Amino acid sequence: MPPQADSADSPDDAAVDRDAVTVALEELRSLIVLGELAPGSELSQVGLARRLGVSTTPLREALRQLEAEGLIESRRNRSPRIAPFDPEDLVSVYSQRVLLEAFAIAVSSRLLEAADLAALDQRLVAMHEHGSASDFARWEEAHLAFHAGLVARSGTQLRGQLATLTVRSDRYRRMSVLGQHPSAWSIGEAEHQAILEACRQANPTEAATLLARHLSRSALTVLAHLAPDADTGGIRLALEIVTGWAAGGSKIDSRRPTL
Repeated sequence: MPPQADSADSPDDAAVDRDAVTVALEELRSLIVLGELAPGSELSQVGLARRLGVSTTPLREALRQLEAEGLIESRRNRSPRIAPFDPEDLVSVYSQRVLLEAFAIAVSSRLLEAADLAALDQRLVAMHEHGSASDFARWEEAHLAFHAGLVARSGTQLRGQLATLTVRSDRYRRMSVLGQHPSAWSIGEAEHQAILEACRQANPTEAATLLARHLSRSALTVLAHLAPDADTGGIRLALEIVTGWAAGGSKIDSRRPTL
């Protein structure tokens, strides 16, 4: 027998309001990533629906999507909860991101146009300004946009996978020293500049190597703060794969790829 609709929903909610799902998804994801909903905490669907201003039907759809992203855990006969801190997940997420984002920038760096590069320049300027003003929220927005811009020409599906991994890795980064001290917000400024210059020169091996090192350094810093005894072998192996490919002098076909 199918479950009955929640009394907070109307009969027409069988066709889920996609706008309400989007609102619930974005706001709930933000609450999780910013740490306003603590790792391991149980969720009341009725309470969350009231807080977000949506019915429970779109909220349940948002929870399903966040579960797919690794931010929510569903439990049989129990309330869902925010995924607890898991060092193995942190290593897995960052390892995947190092490999996939390095590949994505290698593809994208040869295809970026003048307008793309100008936008990346503007995001770096914004990061510097917001970091100097200790405006973490706006620095974070520019930082996310910068990384997304680096892989803007890598294909829709790959960008979607990277967006999910970025959300999960940023949750851990915000929990760590990198998300707590203004001095840490600009620690990668020189690295970002170097990555952008490699893209400007349309040098895919250099761009991939620099990005892989940048992500690995961030990951190892987060782990040193949150889980100093964790096995970091996965991250180091991912970095070795990327830098080993670059050091081997592999060449990428100069033709535009089909994605």
